[in-house]
Amino acid sequence: MQFGLFTVFDNYKGKCNRTPEELLHEVLEQTKAADKWGYDSVWYAEHHFSEYGILTSPQLLLTAAAQHTQNIRLGVSIVSLPFHNPIQVAEDYALLDVLSNGRLNLGLGSGYLPHEFAGFNVEGKDKAFRFNDALAVIEKAWTGEKFSHQGEYFQYTNIQLQVIPKQKQVPLWIGALRSQGAQYVGKMGYNIMGVPYVSSNSIAELDQVISDYKAAYREAGHDESKIKIPLALHTFVAETREEAIRIAKPHLNLYLDTRQYGKGAQYEDLEQREQLLIGTPEDVITMLKKYQQAGLDHIMMLMNFGGLPHEQVLKSMELVAKQVMPVMKEATSQQLMTKVTSL
Repeated sequence: MQFGLFTVFDNYKGKCNRTPEELLHEVLEQTKAADKWGYDSVWYAEHHFSEYGILTSPQLLLTAAAQHTQNIRLGVSIVSLPFHNPIQVAEDYALLDVLSNGRLNLGLGSGYLPHEFAGFNVEGKDKAFRFNDALAVIEKAWTGEKFSHQGEYFQYTNIQLQVIPKQKQVPLWIGALRSQGAQYVGKMGYNIMGVPYVSSNSIAELDQVISDYKAAYREAGHDESKIKIPLALHTFVAETREEAIRIAKPHLNLYLDTRQYGKGAQYEDLEQREQLLIGTPEDVITMLKKYQQAGLDHIMMLMNFGGLPHEQVLKSMELVAKQVMPVMKEATSQQLMTKVTSL
C-alpha cells in the first residue's frame, strides 16, 4: 500500500485563525515533512471562488514543492478540465513533470460544483463531452509530435509542444466513484480515484463500485495489473483514541458543515459508516486493512482539514510514518510473497 498526503485547502474567514498565505506555507512545510518521512505522494486539490478550496492553480504550488523535495510524487486531485484550455493544461503539467524530474501524478475530472461552472460561465450539462474532448487534446499534445484536433469544443491546427513530460507516460487518474461513471472510466482503460464518503455509505458499497469498475476494465481488454486506486479519507492519529477524537472532531465537523456538496453529515455519521481514519495507529491499521480488501492500494490521507493547527497535522503525519506505514507495507509485502508462492 502507498501513502499520500491530500489537502483540499479549505480555509474559512472568521473561523480559522489563519490567512491564505499562512495555509499555503504550512502545506509546503507538510509536503517537505512527508518527503522526509517517506510518504509516497502528496496531492493538492484545485477549487475556485469559495473558501472550501483556495488553491486555484495546483501546478504553481506543486512546482514550488518540487524544488524542496527529492522523492515524493507530486499529484493534483483534480484538474477540472471543462474550466481550462487543454493546451494550457498540457503545457503547465508537462513543465511541472520536467522540473520535478518526472514525479507528476495527474488526476483529472469533469467538475461537480455548480458555483464553479457558474463562475467560469460553462454549461454543466455537457461537462462529460467537454472533458473527453480536452483529454484527447492533452494526450495528442504530450506525444511531442505536431498535431491537429477538430473536436466539438476544442480545435487546433498544426501545433506542437516544445516541452513535453519527462515521464514516457504520466500516470493518469479520473475522478469517479459512482458505479456508472467508474464503469465508463474502466472501459476507457483509465484508473479511478475519489473520496469514498461522497458516493457511498459503507465499505461494502465501495467494494461493489470497485468490483464493477474492474469488471468493465477487464471486459474492455485492458491489463488489470495496471489498476491503481487511490482513495481519500480524513485522517488524524494520536497516542489515544480519545485524544484523536477530541482534537479532530470539531475540525472535521467544520469541514463537513461548510463543504460544497453532500452537506448534513457529521463526525458520527462518517464514523458509523467506517469512512474515517481517526484514532490510534492501531485503529487506523485495522481500518486500512478493511479498505485494502475492497481494492484500495493507495491511501490519500486528508490530514489538513477544518483549520487543524499545523503542529497537530505534523504530529499526526509523523505517527502515521513511524507506526502505521511500516506495518501496512510489511503486510502488503507478505501478501505478495504468499501470492507468488501459491502460483
